[in-house]
Amino acid sequence: MARISFRLPAEIDDDESRGFLESAMDQGKPGPEFQAIRAHVPGVMRSFTKTRDWIYHEGVLDFDLKELIRAYIAISGDCTYCSNQGIARTINTDEDERFEILNYERSDKYTPRQKLAMRYADAIMWNPDLADDAMWKDLLTEFTEPEIVELGYWVGFTFGGQRWLRTLGSKQGQLQEAIDAAAASAMVAGHSSVSD
Repeated sequence: MARISFRLPAEIDDDESRGFLESAMDQGKPGPEFQAIRAHVPGVMRSFTKTRDWIYHEGVLDFDLKELIRAYIAISGDCTYCSNQGIARTINTDEDERFEILNYERSDKYTPRQKLAMRYADAIMWNPDLADDAMWKDLLTEFTEPEIVELGYWVGFTFGGQRWLRTLGSKQGQLQEAIDAAAASAMVAGHSSVSD
C-alpha cells in the first residue's frame, strides 16, 4: 500500500479536488492513486492538475513531442507506474521499441529534433554539465526560446514528479482496493448498527 493514505472521493470536501480525483478515476490519468494522495492538500492537487493540463495539452511545443519526452523520462527513469501510461506502455512492452528509445542517439527512428529534446532531458535529469555551449547552440537553432522554456519545465515537472511518486510505494489498482475496503467496512458498520 502507499506510504501516504489515499483520500477517497467521499472524504474530500473541496469540490474542485474531488472533481479532479473523480476525473482521474474515470480516465485513468493522471494516476488516480497519486491524485488521491495529492488530495490531502487541495492547493497541491490544483497546482499539479492545472499545470499538467496546460503544459501537456496546450503550450507551444507539439503534444507528440511532449508525450515522447514523458515516455522517455518514464522508461529511462524506471518509473513502472508512468511507464504503463500512454505511448510509454507501447514502447515499454516492445523490446525493440524499448531498445530504440533507450539508445535514441544511435536510432534511425527519431528525428534530430526529438533526439535533441531527449539529450536535453538527459542533461536536466542526470547531468546538467551535458548542457554545454554546443548543446545550447543546437537547442537555439532547433527550438525557439519559448519552446526551450516549455521543454525544460516539462522535463523538470515530469521527472521530479515521477521521482517523488516512486517514493510513495503506490501501485495501480490500490485506490480501487481502498474504495472497496471502505465500502465493505461501511456495510459492516451499517449492518452492525441495524442489528443492535
